Amino acid sequence: MDERLATPGSERDRRGILTPTGTAAEAGTGCGRSSAISRTRRQLAAAAATAAAISVLCACGSSGHGTAAEESPADDGRQAVAAVAKRYMEAWMVKPARPKEMCELETTSARPNYSKDGGSAEGCVSTYEGYFKDQDTDSGRPPLTVSVDNVQDVVASRTHPAGKGVLATLRRDGEEPSRYALRLVQEGGSWRVEQNSDVGSRYRNTADPVADVLLHAK
Repeated sequence: MDERLATPGSERDRRGILTPTGTAAEAGTGCGRSSAISRTRRQLAAAAATAAAISVLCACGSSGHGTAAEESPADDGRQAVAAVAKRYMEAWMVKPARPKEMCELETTSARPNYSKDGGSAEGCVSTYEGYFKDQDTDSGRPPLTVSVDNVQDVVASRTHPAGKGVLATLRRDGEEPSRYALRLVQEGGSWRVEQNSDVGSRYRNTADPVADVLLHAK
């Protein structure tokens, strides 16, 4: 007999024969063996159920339905960078322009009034309002769409600190797309636009000109 089937009240003699130490009824009728088999089966079933439960818990922990920390690995701020860049380009390029939103998304040193008053928010808005005073409208034209991609780390240039670079592409039906490279850095705990530059025709056939443009542009 398989030793695993022995009941807790039984033992083997030197010949390997099971000698009952339980009741005579169990030894004579085989009840001890039956109860041992039942207990073993129950133990195996319980172990299988426990393993299945653990597997389900592990699957839940690794799926997209866990906590925020489990749902996705850290993206190094790339999604936030892309969102800020998109908002900035829309505030700037979708007419009428929105000076207040542009100023809120720029670093202090990137504001057009930085050399005059240190880049105050009020001075920034006032300066942009002057720039856009005679701005034409997009009335009658297809809507402008802005997409942002190629988010990447960029090194410091002579005039700007290291940060994140992105490529913003502006599209309008019936017109040739235009592209801008933007540098974003953290200021006051948020990502803000530090530099923007028109990619221009020089990089027309370059899929990702971001690093080069930001390094050499003012």
